[in-house]
Formats: sequence, C-alpha cells, structure tokens
Amino acid sequence: MRRKFLLFLILILSIFAGVGQRPLRQPIPSANAQGQTKLVLAFYYSWFGSDSFGPGKTPYNPPAPYNSWDVGTIQRHVNEAKSAGIDGFVQSWYGPQVENNQTETNFQALLNVASSAGFSAAVDFEAGSPFFATNDDRINALRTLLQTHATHPAYLRVDGKPVIFFWANWILTPAEWITIRSAVDPDRRSIWIAEGGDTQYLNAFDGLHLYNIAWSGNPAGTAQTWAGQTRAAAATYGGYKYWVATAMPGWNASVIGNYDPPPRDRADGEFYRSTFGGAASSAPDMLIINSFNEWPEGTNIEPSVEFGNYYLQLTAELSNAYKSGSIAVPPPPPPPPTVDPNLPTNTPAPTNTVGPTPTPTNTPLPTNTPTPTYTPTPIMTPTANPDGRIVYTIGPGESLLYVATLFELDMDLLYAYNPNLANDAVISVGQEIVIGYTVLPDGSTMLNGKPYARVKPDGTIVHIVQAGDSALAIAAEYDLTLDEFYATSGLTEGSVLQLNQEVQVGARPKPREVGGSTNAPGEEMTPTPEPTMAIEATATIADTPTAVPPTQTPLPVTPTLESSVAEATATAVAPTTTPSSDSATNPIETYLPWFLGIVGILGIVGGIFLFFGRK
Repeated sequence: MRRKFLLFLILILSIFAGVGQRPLRQPIPSANAQGQTKLVLAFYYSWFGSDSFGPGKTPYNPPAPYNSWDVGTIQRHVNEAKSAGIDGFVQSWYGPQVENNQTETNFQALLNVASSAGFSAAVDFEAGSPFFATNDDRINALRTLLQTHATHPAYLRVDGKPVIFFWANWILTPAEWITIRSAVDPDRRSIWIAEGGDTQYLNAFDGLHLYNIAWSGNPAGTAQTWAGQTRAAAATYGGYKYWVATAMPGWNASVIGNYDPPPRDRADGEFYRSTFGGAASSAPDMLIINSFNEWPEGTNIEPSVEFGNYYLQLTAELSNAYKSGSIAVPPPPPPPPTVDPNLPTNTPAPTNTVGPTPTPTNTPLPTNTPTPTYTPTPIMTPTANPDGRIVYTIGPGESLLYVATLFELDMDLLYAYNPNLANDAVISVGQEIVIGYTVLPDGSTMLNGKPYARVKPDGTIVHIVQAGDSALAIAAEYDLTLDEFYATSGLTEGSVLQLNQEVQVGARPKPREVGGSTNAPGEEMTPTPEPTMAIEATATIADTPTAVPPTQTPLPVTPTLESSVAEATATAVAPTTTPSSDSATNPIETYLPWFLGIVGILGIVGGIFLFFGRK
C-alpha cells in the first residue's frame, strides 16, 4: 500500500512540475534591429479589365488579357511574385467604399489569397482618390484601414507595425498631414511611408520612397543621396526614419501621353540590374520594385509577350543576391534622353488616378518624335565619407548646375554644402563636391563636415552651436517658437551662446523593439471614433467578390461550403494569441502556474493522507 502511494505521489508531482514550467503565454522572440528588413516588395495594380491591354493602351502585353477581380489571376500573381523572391505587394487603394471601387474589393481578395500563400500585402494610399473630397474623408478612410485590413494576418508589418505607403501625399501640405496623423494615429502605432524627396513631410511620416527613378542618370547615386537625406531627418523630427529604395526594369508611358520622364530603355535587363543594385547599395529598410504589373507605364515584370518570364527570373536572381548580401552594383546605365519641350508632359504617377474604375487613356503614339539627345553620363557614384559627407566627383563636361539637377538639389543648398565655392567658381574634372550628409553611428548629424546636432542615448536632441548662431536662428531651424526654445533649452533671453555649446532643442523616445510580422493583439491601435465609411472587418477570411465588370457594383456573395472551409483554414493558421513584448515579462503570468501547481499538489497530498489516515 505504501509503495503504491509513493508511486502515485511521484506521478502527481511530475505532472504538476511540467505544468509549472510552462507559462500561460509563450514569450515573443526578441525583435531584430529596427528597419533593415531585407524585404523585397512590388507595387501592384488591381484595376485592369480584359480590355485594358493592346495597341494604344500598353507598350507591352500579357500573354492573355485578364481581369484584376478574378481570384485565379490574383493567385497566379502571388505565386509568380513568390517564385521571384518578392515578399509582398503594395496595392493602390482608393479607400474603403465598396460600391464602384474595385481597389477595395480586390484588396480584400488579395489579403485572403496572400494569407494562404505565406505572402504579405499593404496599401498604397491614393491621397487623390475620387472618394476623398475633404481631409475628413482621408481621416475616416485611414481609420477604417487601420481597424480592418491592417489587422489581417497577411497585412504587411515591419517592426511589429502595419505599413502604409502613400501616393500623391504632396497634394497636401506637411502641416495638413500632421493634423491627419494626429487624428488617425497619434501614438505612431503604424508606419507611414511618403512618396518623394521632400524631407519636410517626415514630421508627419515615418519614411520616404521614390516612385519613379527612370529620370536618374545614376540610380545608385540617387538612392544613396536620398537615403542620407531621409536618415538625417531623424535628427530634426525624431523617431526612426525608414528609407525604401526603388528598383525599375524600365519606363515607357508614351502610349498614355506621359513623357516625363522620357522612355527609359530596358537594355536587355541592364537598367534593372543597375537600379536594383543601386537600391541595395543604399542600405534600405525595404526595397520596392516599380512594378509588378503597371502595364500602361511599361514598368511590369509580370510575364509578357515581348519578354516572356525573363524579368521574373532576373528578379529572382537579384532578390536572392540582395538578401544574401552578395549583390553587385553595376555601372550607371545610359542616361535618359532630354525632354523635348514640344512634347506633352505629365507628373509621373500610377496610371489610374482620376476615377473609381479607371481605364488607361487611349492616346495614339506621337508622330515625328525627334531623335533624343543625351545628357552627360555621370562618371562617379556618390560616396558617403566617414565624416558624414556625401561627395560626388566631377566628370568631363559636368557643371555645378548639372550636379544640382542630377541630384535634385537647389543651387543655394549646393553652395551651402560647399562654402569654399563662390557663385562663379570654376570647377575641374576630379574635384569633389559635397551633395549631402548622413547620420553617423553615434547619432550625430553632419553639415559641411561639421556636427551640428546630436541625439544622446537618452533621446535628448542637442544642437551644437556654430559661428553666427542665435537663439532665434536655432529655434527656427527646429520649428520652435522662442518661448518653446527657451523652455526646452533651459536658457533665458540673457543667455550668451558659446561656440560648440550643446543646447537642448528636443527629445525623442528610444524605439521599443517589438517582434512578429503578423497582427499582434497586444499591439492594438488606440480606440478611435467610429468612421463614417465603415466596412466589415477582414480579419477573418471573406468571400472573393463575384467576377463582374469593373464598372459594375460587385454583388453580395452568399457564403458557400468552400468559403466556409477557407475561413476555418485561415483561422486555424492565423496566430490566436500573440502577446505584446510587455506580457513576456509579466511576473504574475510567469509565476501563476507555479503557484497553482503547488496549491494543487498540497491539496491532493492532504487528501491522500486524510484518506489513508482513516484506513
């Protein structure tokens, strides 16, 4: 009897000891360093019908016309992209309105297909959507996006946050975007990537990307320059600033009347190699391909009649080299031709920005197009020096105006970067010109080779006083009023500034690392008022919209057995509990199983002793 009792007691202790070693929720793995994801993305367009292709509409053509709302087509696109090493699509989106807006219904379908394929999708928010009459419309659309699509398991997340790209953010002022961001996401629980090179937008946004680089005679230099400018903005606006570098196979939007920039020949893949390698050389946080299927602009890597699978295969080669760190940076390709002033010009943009169900403009090819002339080819790629300066070496036939145009610099800024140059200075071949600056590893920011701002480990931003500085000038540089400057710096009107003195001008929080690439319940958005244009959340799998012509309103779909099975499957593979980083260190959750196990053991042992004591 005693032997049986001892064996029984040992068994009970073993069971509860095992339970006590398992916390209620598994701690999340430690996150990678912020940014630097090695993700390869591609712009994706979902507004095509079978009549969108052909002469006068697209310079190249798919092997067979297709409809963007066809789920089989979406599945094929996702599979082709994955085979090429692409991690996710960034799809243009006009907002959450379902009626007459296939960018919404097709994005729902894309998320569902991506979820089952281990793929990601994000929104390229079209700021000029025809459904947005006011900024309130944009606010409501962004709120809906964050409350619905952004919670889907397949929605793209970086550093634990959903990512939103923006197109045409420049139609609003930086101040307007600050108001929108404050209303939608004041705690910066998502990552907003603006388009263009104006770093003033980085007060409201978290990063930049360039949609089109076909105008650049030196894609690697362009990427490195804008990478440096984006990183440097962190010292001014605080927070981490993401740089998303762009790769393009070519550009030819002449069939839709767009000659700005002029067509850029693919050169049997050499232009693509140059832009991809140049993007990789700028150490981006993400790399994006323009595009997977922008057919009217001639940037597609989707298989075509003209090129077959060549550009998909080349993408696979380049993506693999980029992710393994072995990609080469080829020499600059031939520069683009000079724009003829007699040709029509347009701002480069995704083809469809004028209506809810747009179709490419049927514009015939121009006649009597003059033979293009070429600008000088840059001799050198800009180099980021250890002291923080980005320098460019002057080549034959190049001038300061040429350098300013090439790297989109204002002449006054170029002279400010190079105080040794007079306005009428003559430059020589081989001379080094400063075209920008970078943020050094210690957080210092360089200007003209000298540190002028530094972020301390505790997040304090200090300005390093230079000759000629005044309280008013420093306040203006950091967008502070004089009163705000004095309150932040601790100085008074009577304070005398000293050369190289460190003056506090702000503070930024240290970034908190969060792990996981899918929706984390512990990282939910701050509750916001109910949007005026609400749609059903897509966190569970919804049925794919019925294939209807893009000009018609998709009809409601009655759930079928197949859709129910798909929903159950997606729910099964989606993470059910992904705790925030704080929960992994919660002492109550950590020790509660032990406490309950010990109490249970004592209760059982006491009951056993009571039972045998009566015997």
